[in-house]
Amino acid sequence: MTIRPRSARWLLCKALSGALGQEFGPMDLPANGCEWQRVLKLSCSHLITPLLRRTFQEHGLVTGLPADILEFLDAVYTLNLESNLQYEDQLAHLIQLLNDIRVRPVLLKGAATLVSSLYPAPGDRMIGDIDVLIPRSNLAQAVERLYRAGYQQVAAEEELLDLSEDYDPKKIHHYPRIYNLDWPAPVELHVQPVPPWAVRLLSSEDVVRDATPLHWRGGDCLLPSPTHFVMHNVIHAFVVDLRDRGTISLRQLFEFVYASRAYDELIDWAIIEQEFERFGYRGALRDYVVLANAYLGLQAPPGLLVNWWARVRGWFYRVQLKHEFAHFLFALGRLLRIGVRTLIKTPGSWKKVYSLDYYIRLYDRAKR
Repeated sequence: MTIRPRSARWLLCKALSGALGQEFGPMDLPANGCEWQRVLKLSCSHLITPLLRRTFQEHGLVTGLPADILEFLDAVYTLNLESNLQYEDQLAHLIQLLNDIRVRPVLLKGAATLVSSLYPAPGDRMIGDIDVLIPRSNLAQAVERLYRAGYQQVAAEEELLDLSEDYDPKKIHHYPRIYNLDWPAPVELHVQPVPPWAVRLLSSEDVVRDATPLHWRGGDCLLPSPTHFVMHNVIHAFVVDLRDRGTISLRQLFEFVYASRAYDELIDWAIIEQEFERFGYRGALRDYVVLANAYLGLQAPPGLLVNWWARVRGWFYRVQLKHEFAHFLFALGRLLRIGVRTLIKTPGSWKKVYSLDYYIRLYDRAKR
């Protein structure tokens, strides 16, 4: 009798749940080479492979892993740890450069998790770039200081902002990514924590007002409050990414659940719900909580009501989690809606629908 392979997404989320302290045993491991290959491919695409290693270690399953799988997990963790240590050095240098012009940056996303030691081990979280929030009035000065220190724009074809003119926050919320050949990570200088249309949910003034000052490795910076850290995650991972990209990041979803548990009573869920409801996004907040429950077992925060429709959505999420084809169809539907909306807004982009590469990319994104 042929056993049908289990969903890679279900196996991966089961392992992530294990990293959150939930029950995880030998039967929850991939059963064969095919399942391992699909799980590891998905974990790499979502930048969460080191968390698998932590799950297997914490649940005493390392010795039972295939030798090549264990070697791969150890290699990924070691490389990520080395990268994060270099990232820390770069971040310390960046903070000092900004302090030189009397700017205390607010650390966002991965930078905040690393400096605050949110994760048990420094190699657990994979980090792509450095995101910091600075005052809009200091943007031109900060860019000039970083350019003098060897930073340059990432893509030659990217149009640099004309900082000699009054900066228009309606256009972008961060300066185009810049990099330095001496350091591993690109840098994004934010003047708002979220895209302009979402600033009413969380503005730079909000973040700075409640941020915690920190003296770290000889420099001065700010860390977002636990409430704003969680809000930023919800806005970026669900409100922005799902609307503009049609995808859900399992790394961000895990971080939402992990931070919710780690910060616990320090998070003011009443404020979060109030702000999302005030601007018409309470449904998105509920959906994200329901998704986190379906995928990673998050219990709804106290006081956050989840209505019957959200529970129906939870059932759909669980179906998508266990059945890869169902997930593919739902993801493809979201991507097609976004594609049509984009084509309507920018008629000149219609020519790409005649390209085979467009449909290949669409298929690959839906599979994620």
